[in-house]
Amino acid sequence: MSNPKTQLLRRADIDWLRVIAFGLLIYFHAAVVFLPQGIPMVINDTASPVLQVFVAFLQEFRLGLLFLVSGMGVKFALGRRDKKQFFLERSRRLLIPLVFGMLVLVPPMVYLEKLHIGADPGSLAEFYGQLFSGVYPRGNLSWHHFWFVAYLFLYCVLSWPFFRRLDGTRPLPWMRCLSGGYGLYTFVGVLFVVEVPLRVFFPGFRDLIHDWASFAHWWLLFLAGFTLVSHLELLQQCQRIRRSALTLGVTCTSLLFGQFFSFDGASFSPLYDGQITAAEYLYFCLLRMFNAWSWLVACVGYAGRYLKRPGKALSYLTRAVYPLFCLHLTLSVALSFLVVPLPWPIVLKYLVITSGTIGGALMIYQMIIKPNPLLWPLFGLKG
Repeated sequence: MSNPKTQLLRRADIDWLRVIAFGLLIYFHAAVVFLPQGIPMVINDTASPVLQVFVAFLQEFRLGLLFLVSGMGVKFALGRRDKKQFFLERSRRLLIPLVFGMLVLVPPMVYLEKLHIGADPGSLAEFYGQLFSGVYPRGNLSWHHFWFVAYLFLYCVLSWPFFRRLDGTRPLPWMRCLSGGYGLYTFVGVLFVVEVPLRVFFPGFRDLIHDWASFAHWWLLFLAGFTLVSHLELLQQCQRIRRSALTLGVTCTSLLFGQFFSFDGASFSPLYDGQITAAEYLYFCLLRMFNAWSWLVACVGYAGRYLKRPGKALSYLTRAVYPLFCLHLTLSVALSFLVVPLPWPIVLKYLVITSGTIGGALMIYQMIIKPNPLLWPLFGLKG
């Protein structure tokens, strides 16, 4: 049985997983530039089939991984805080960066997108004067990648009863059941039951109104992350079945690409010439849930096995990762706006965008944000 006191200690493997999960965002968003269409709307004239496959592969579990590790992080952040203390801490670390991002970091992105597609937004100052004239993509007001922060805050608020339920000194009986054999795959059934009735009606756009399938899916994964670190035997079980999970993930991904992949949208679709049977839809949903969960279990398992050591690099990146998340898409869109019109090969453009985004974000963090405590709340940093 796990010791509840050790559960509150930070774990290097989870911190590394968080850094890697957020780092993948840079490479993912830069790859969107080379898709036939996408958001942000600064798109290269020529698409890259390789990056289309890369985006489709990551799209199936990358956001789930972000919410899974966020749920793990909430367990450590909760500590001994009561309800009021917890919500005050979450509000400071999530709502302040959300408002700052929407008012300061996102508008330049939208402005460059409008210029790229041939619109006439005027000067940047004039654009700011019309910031609240409609909602993106037709209007100017958007939260772009900060939708993640908004969803995360809602998950924290809605999950409080669940947090309290799992805050005992002993794991609940159903948690012990999950830690045996392939009991963790029981969670696939939970995801499947939610996915089937919702996805067909809410295919998903990050606006909360039309995104109930994804909202519920990621909420479940957020709760799963909290559960995994509430009973350390579950983390150890991820390590024990990591090879099986990886094999199943590769198999499911291969089936998805072989049966449902479309280069037109760089995504998977269950539609066959506009028609689909109930059996095909159920098979598609089940395959996707097995695929997503297998990759998540494999990531947690391999991180627990090989990324246990802390160090100065991890300490630095663990603190820097939130500001880098806030900054990365603004820098990526700005670089894409400059690089896309150039007669360079796609591989060079992609390397410039990704390397420039990483280097620029680290420079801003190191030279501007880190030395100035007054800026820390704007980027979600603790004092």
